[in-house]
This record gives sequence, structure tokens and C-alpha cells, in this order.
Amino acid sequence: MEQHPEQLTSEIGALIRDKLLVKVNSPDDDLLSSGVLDSLTLVQLLVDLEQHFGVTIPLEELEIDDFRSVTSIARMVHSRTASSAVEEKQTRRRAAVPVPAAAGGNAGRL
Repeated sequence: MEQHPEQLTSEIGALIRDKLLVKVNSPDDDLLSSGVLDSLTLVQLLVDLEQHFGVTIPLEELEIDDFRSVTSIARMVHSRTASSAVEEKQTRRRAAVPVPAAAGGNAGRL
């Protein structure tokens, strides 16, 4: 089920509070310049996001600006969960399409 960015913002703020033990005053606070996120807490947050929302962010796709604020993290999670849902639907459709038998009477031969 797809979540709205506002709901994600609230959940991510709570995740940061509960898992990283840090209070963020505003969803638009700069988490990097304020020192809330450093290299270690960023890695922990990545793990927490994956566990909580089921999103995986490959290192080659990691954009530091996506982690600048709770709001930007919510946008990133929203876009990844939305694209995952589309990919899942496409995979299900492909799996439901029957594959025609090979031409020339070779179907079933090894």
C-alpha cells in the first residue's frame, strides 16, 4: 500500500527519534549540517528505512541530498516505494502471460 509523503514524514521523524534517539524539531531541519546525521547514523538510518519500509538504496544510487531533511527522506522513500509497486505489477502481468509453445514440433523435447 502506497503512503502519502505527509504520513511518511511523520513515520520517518518517529523512526529517527526511536531508533537514532534524536529529536528533530522540524521536518525541514538540515539533518547533516545540524549533526543529527553523520556517517554512522546515516548507515543506521539506511538499515532502519529498509527494515521499516522495505526500500533498498544501492550505494551507487545514494544521493546525500535525499537525506538532508526528514521531508527529503520522505520524498525519496515515497518515490522508491511507488516505483517498486509499479515494478511488482509489471512482474505479475508478465508472469500471467502464457508463453507460446516452440514452433516446428520441438515443444517438450530436451
